[in-house]
Amino acid sequence: MNLAEQGWQKDAMDVLQVWLDDYNTRARPAIPLASGGEAGGAQLRLKYSPAAGAVSILHMVAVSRDGRTGILVRRFEGPAAETAVAAGIWASSQLGRRPAV
Repeated sequence: MNLAEQGWQKDAMDVLQVWLDDYNTRARPAIPLASGGEAGGAQLRLKYSPAAGAVSILHMVAVSRDGRTGILVRRFEGPAAETAVAAGIWASSQLGRRPAV
């Protein structure tokens, strides 16, 4: 991956964070949304904690399959540590970094 591609991915994470900051400011939800991502990768996450020790993650992964680009989206919910690991394993398998589970 070249520096230009990394810049686009960083821009995507910045745009998502600005949108979330604006949403949290305007909507003032009881449970604010947060974001995450991978600076050198193709992943973005929306997340919130519905209860202590729990997390809900909407994980997005940019992929290229058969010459076509797309965004895969999957929701994960449960205990924070286990849910984050499950989301990471899924994303890595979608990006070809590990076998699909």
